[in-house]
Amino acid sequence: MMTPFLQRVVQFLRENPEGVQVVRRVSTEDTIEPPEEEGGFSRAQLVPEPDRKEFGVFPVPSLNEPTQFTHFIDGIQHSHLLYYQQTDKGLLPVVYGYVAAMVLERRDCALHPVAELTEAEEALYLPLKAFDARKFKRAGITVYDSLEARELEKTSFATMLVRAGATVARVRDQLERKLALQWIERQSPNSSDWLLVDGSIADLMSALERRQLVQVVGVSKSHRTSYLEINWMLQVLNMPAGYRSSVFRPMRAGQSEVYSWYLRLRWQAGASPTYGLVRVETPVLTSPDDTREWADTISAWLLQETRPLSLPDPRYDRLLYPFRMCEQHLRSRAPSEAVMRTAIERVGDTGAPAVVSG
Repeated sequence: MMTPFLQRVVQFLRENPEGVQVVRRVSTEDTIEPPEEEGGFSRAQLVPEPDRKEFGVFPVPSLNEPTQFTHFIDGIQHSHLLYYQQTDKGLLPVVYGYVAAMVLERRDCALHPVAELTEAEEALYLPLKAFDARKFKRAGITVYDSLEARELEKTSFATMLVRAGATVARVRDQLERKLALQWIERQSPNSSDWLLVDGSIADLMSALERRQLVQVVGVSKSHRTSYLEINWMLQVLNMPAGYRSSVFRPMRAGQSEVYSWYLRLRWQAGASPTYGLVRVETPVLTSPDDTREWADTISAWLLQETRPLSLPDPRYDRLLYPFRMCEQHLRSRAPSEAVMRTAIERVGDTGAPAVVSG
């Protein structure tokens, strides 16, 4: 069964077939890969810990208490080249994007979806400068500008597809941040709940109206951005499993919303230096004297979250099991490839020519 959104798209294209070229077979040139985090360099400021004045790596002390994480948030995205549209600006790609995010709650040692904190959105992503957005709006079709501030005339087809995929990722990030803010707003002042976020929480902290110490932790699996000077990073890349680095503040535009440190979840001989390596983020502590205690405690909780393994996911060395459960649940509700093919075939029934790529 097609989703109501895809049904509206099919009906819209049947009523507006002029210049539509449906893509029934996608070549490798038209494949939309999930965008990677852009690499680069950023500054970091070392956060002093009691009795530790220099950057280093340290074993995480074991805890007698179990992990205190009670809620987990993650999201998924899917992008599919749906059709090309002939416009006065040229032949332009129109991409179908699906994003979803959810919060899982741990109760009685089991993970349960929080229905009111589960959302999904379908939309078309296209260069809006060449389209009449009002037509889509009247048809009940959500659209996003895939080029945003980029110049249409100076953008290739390949770049348009990359930008469409990046825009889908940005919309997914916004949805995850929205649900995380809703979770924070639901918490009472004396709540013992902790939220673990798959990814950075710097933007989330920036979005909060008050800089209160909230019980939220972020875990980043990507290491394309370098925060530490080379000698510090070499220590990180060589630390064993169960070790963490010193705490630092990633500096963004002259300010920092989070404390951060690296943590090695697991290790095996012959693996990449980033195998099992994650970067942890927490809100900036109001009492710097608590830095060492909190970094050790949160690291110990995260090490407990490494079982069971997230196999067969290829990111199992860094993907914590609750996040894999989020993704599995969301994918089970997402439109399947068969649903997408059905939608494309029905669009093709408009009489518009189909683009066939080998």
